[in-house]
Amino acid sequence: MMVAMEKRFTRRQALGAAGTAGAALLTGPSALSAFGELLTAAPAAAAAVAVTPSMTEGPYWIDEMLRRFDVRANTASAAAAAGVAQAGVPLALKIDVLDAATGNPVNGAHVDIWHANAQGLYSDEGNNATSGQNFLRGYQVTGLDAGAGSTPVDGQVSFRTIWPGWYQGRAIHIHVRVRTYDGNDVATDYTTQIFFSDADNDTVLSGAAPYNTRSPRTDPTTDETDNVLTASAHATNVVPVAGSIAEGYAATFTIGLTGVASSQTSAADTTVAASLRSATVVQSANGNRAVVFSVHAGETLTAHASLVRKGITLGRGSGRLTPGWHSLRVAIPAGVAAGAGTARLTLVDAAGNSRRFSEAVRVPA
Repeated sequence: MMVAMEKRFTRRQALGAAGTAGAALLTGPSALSAFGELLTAAPAAAAAVAVTPSMTEGPYWIDEMLRRFDVRANTASAAAAAGVAQAGVPLALKIDVLDAATGNPVNGAHVDIWHANAQGLYSDEGNNATSGQNFLRGYQVTGLDAGAGSTPVDGQVSFRTIWPGWYQGRAIHIHVRVRTYDGNDVATDYTTQIFFSDADNDTVLSGAAPYNTRSPRTDPTTDETDNVLTASAHATNVVPVAGSIAEGYAATFTIGLTGVASSQTSAADTTVAASLRSATVVQSANGNRAVVFSVHAGETLTAHASLVRKGITLGRGSGRLTPGWHSLRVAIPAGVAAGAGTARLTLVDAAGNSRRFSEAVRVPA
């Protein structure tokens, strides 16, 4: 079912300069300190910025609802290879979301990233070896999540990831999705992609394991031959990096948007990170019936589930959800007759925000 109605709008392609970042040493206490300082540095003084071209979300988008800045490993709740981290050259990625007209930071924006691992594979790719895994996926909220730093920064999110690997037909890239909300409805739904120079890609792919165990070692599709990256988008979407293979790399990507609220928007989190996959009625061999909700929690939530018919509650249950996938069961009393009903689920986060789902179901005899 659709969780929220999405309103899309067209982005203009324009030239502009992406921000730069200092080196981030990722191999020890002092290195982690440098990482934090890099990713929490405030954006430059407000000024108009280029509108960042929108680009396809591609076939590997999955709304995993994983609110985390370190995306390298599968979560503990992953269906396969739980907790296993991806090998690769560390990449400290900072993303600034700005109002293109004013240069002001946009707060409250949910920023997802997802990309391939060193072998060119995305997590949870259907029936292949990564099915049930969720590595190299996650989101942060601008102005609210501190990421690697000690405090949040207006208009900014940060991620700890690895340099992506290549796969046939595309230059190396990272997908980015930015969503803002009006209550529980998606007000802005924008996607683009981050690229690196051919020279930087070649340095990593030829000089570091496990990238250099592949054949060919370098990316066979360059920025110039990629069918998504246009010539006009080079200035906005190809980002410079600082660092080295031994130390890890750091990059900053600046997104200029039009038609969204600027820094006057409150940074308060008013959305509930959750999605409902399905709600169905099941019947066991002994005849007992129950409504089963398959729900994903992106944060700690309180769940209130019920079965309703013509305004009358036929069964209900509640409980606490930790981040990850859950199956919630609401027993249907023996005296409830067969027929149509509505399965309802209300999820409440620690701040008191709520999100409601409903699904038509049929109760068997």
